[in-house]
Formats: sequence, structure tokens, C-alpha cells
Amino acid sequence: MAIKVMVPGSCGELVQGTIGGVDFHVTCPIDRFSVATAKVERPGRIIVADGLDKTAEAVRLTIERSGIPAGMSIDIDSALPHSKGMASSTADIAAAVTATRLALGQAASTEELAQIALSIEPTDGIFFDGIVIYDHRKGLRLEQIGAAPPLDILVLEPPEEVDTVVFNKNKLSSESVDELLIVEALDMAVTAIKSWDIRLLGEAASMSALLNQKLLMKPVLPDVIDVCRRKGGVGVNVAHSGSVMGMLAEAGYGQRLFERVSHLIPRAWNAYLVRLIDGGVRYADDRALIVTA
Repeated sequence: MAIKVMVPGSCGELVQGTIGGVDFHVTCPIDRFSVATAKVERPGRIIVADGLDKTAEAVRLTIERSGIPAGMSIDIDSALPHSKGMASSTADIAAAVTATRLALGQAASTEELAQIALSIEPTDGIFFDGIVIYDHRKGLRLEQIGAAPPLDILVLEPPEEVDTVVFNKNKLSSESVDELLIVEALDMAVTAIKSWDIRLLGEAASMSALLNQKLLMKPVLPDVIDVCRRKGGVGVNVAHSGSVMGMLAEAGYGQRLFERVSHLIPRAWNAYLVRLIDGGVRYADDRALIVTA
């Protein structure tokens, strides 16, 4: 019997930084997914598509933790580009780990997901329900903020790629970014999400994006923010360790924003509309999947 599970990707992060020596990000899950299909194989046999070594390692660790002498075949169907800051690896791993547990007839847990994923690489919090604050390096911080507010995102995906693992190993000292400003951006984002204040969320995301210029420069970012606001958007968020950017707009306005700025987007860039959604693991038919904490 095949088990299919899907996990959303992200358009970067709404806010990211370091406070009190602990890294964190505010998740930005979107309606593009990684789908994992798991089938039990003979013991010792783990089949995962070539190039998905991180996912294969996660599946191996899951089987080892299960105590069941079984193998697993994992097929990944992803709508997420790699190395752009859209949580593609995290979505692959989270979907594969959950599908593996279910295929073995066992319950899946977000705690185990986080442990396995963090043992492999820095990890996005998109597999937690709703919108959360999460420490993507060590898992030291996890706070539920609330449900995703109604937000359209115009994804701007340049051709440049960033190796997240390498970036996080070589990241400049967080001391180069004013912690008080990071706290301010985070507080604004939390208030905005809890009250569904889209304009305040846009301000918080733009603030965090500009603060991150000291760590990963995006030369066009000030112009992107200016254009977004002049054309009716509320702000811009970024992948703080990737190349992707998102123009944020009130739900229902995204298409109009796209039409207003399309002539300004470089031809080498991909641009497309997505929605901010709640994070969390789902069955592939979008049914809710109960995953214990």
C-alpha cells in the first residue's frame, strides 16, 4: 500500500534573525508542495531518486528509529525549486519521513521530524501547523503565532542559487545586525499575524529583508520594495539565506499587482503568484493529517 504525504514549501521567511544568541525565523508557507509517496520494500533496501541524498538519509534514520526491519521506496514529486530559499529540502524530508512512518504503520510526530531534519541541515518550520517562530539551526525555539492571514505573494525567483548549508556555516556574525531592530520586526510580525493586519506584516517583512542585506546582499531589494509599494503591494519578504523575494499583497490583489509590475521583471527571472497558507503535514488529497507534537 502506497502512502502519499505533502508538505508546503515557503517563499523565504517573513522575518528572520538572531535574538539572545538564538536564531529564529517566522515561517512563510505557501500553496506549493513536495509530495512523498512511500512503499515498504524488503529490509535493507532504500530507494530514493538520485540527487536526494538528504532525503534518503532522513528515511534511513526514520526506519532505524522505528525498530522495524524494513526497507522503503520513496518517490518525490516537488513543485519547489532547489537552492532558492523555498524550503524544498525541508519539504522533501518532512514529507518522506512522515510517509515512511505511516507506511510502517506507526504514528508520525513533529518532534521526530524536527530532530531528524536538524541532524541533516538547517531546517524550515513549515511542517508545523499555522505560522510559527522556529529556530532553524538547533530547534531551541518554537512558538505558535496563529493562522495564516489572507495574503497573496508574487514570487520573484532570480536565476542565482544559494547553498543554504554553506551559507549557514559561513554566515557573518549576527552582531553586524542591530538586535533591537530584529526584535522590533519580530514584534510587528507577531502582532500583524495575530490581528491579520496585512499592511503591518508587510512593514515587518520589509524591515527584516533590509536588515538582512548585511548578511546576504540583494542589490535590487530597495527598488523591489519601492515598486511594490507604489503599485499597491504592502511590502517585500525575502529568503534570508536564498535568492527568492516575494511582493506581498492583500488577498485578491496579487494578480493586479503582477500585471502592474510584470514589465519591470527581468526576463531571466521566474515570477508567479502563490498564497500564504498554514504550515503542516497533509495527506496528498489535502486532508488534515494528525501528527503529534
